[in-house]
Amino acid sequence: MKKADILVLEDDPDILELLKYNLLEEGFSVYPAVDGLEAWSILQDELIDLAILDVMVPQLTGTEICKRIRKTERIKDLPILLLSAKDEESDKLVGFMVGADDYLGKPFAPKEVLARVWALLRRSKWGKDSYTRGNLEIFFNRHLVKLDGTRLKLTPREFNVLKALVLSNGKTITRENLLTEVWGMDSNSSARSVDIVITRVREKIKPYDKAIRTVTGFGYQWDEELATAQGSEE
Repeated sequence: MKKADILVLEDDPDILELLKYNLLEEGFSVYPAVDGLEAWSILQDELIDLAILDVMVPQLTGTEICKRIRKTERIKDLPILLLSAKDEESDKLVGFMVGADDYLGKPFAPKEVLARVWALLRRSKWGKDSYTRGNLEIFFNRHLVKLDGTRLKLTPREFNVLKALVLSNGKTITRENLLTEVWGMDSNSSARSVDIVITRVREKIKPYDKAIRTVTGFGYQWDEELATAQGSEE
């Protein structure tokens, strides 16, 4: 799977460097910008997969760029994460009204930024529309899973959990992140709900169930080596 190219618009040099460092460590390619005009120029010249935009920056604000993105055919579906020191509910509503997919107040923890970036990428068209290992086929946009050419009956929640794991690029996804991404921010479900769905998915995708690894104390991971090994045995 290709690396995601991420635009980071931030006029605070320390925060920009912090974001760059953590995104690069995660394996992403980073396009930094310190003002809105520079960010807009990057969006016009490069194939960006996701934009992290600080709201209050010189030239063009993050919200203005967000509006422009949603009105531009080529990039109108670009995932956008807005960052702002303003973290009131009204500020978030404004961010979502101009087209942001997610909104994070400052100060923030780098791990939270990364978790939200991965969640946005998995929900977007980034990477590819399908995944094949051996006789296991997953068609993300069609919400379809086939094994030996036969369609598997996965519930929407089971499919979305499997999709999140496969598109995680080998990273461990915590139960909490899966709850947020698949069940929704307002869900009252517990981590046990994730375990139950994982068990069901494993049962349905056998013998590829071994590719879903439990990372004790953290969550789950799609093990590409085990998936490939199983595919080579078929």
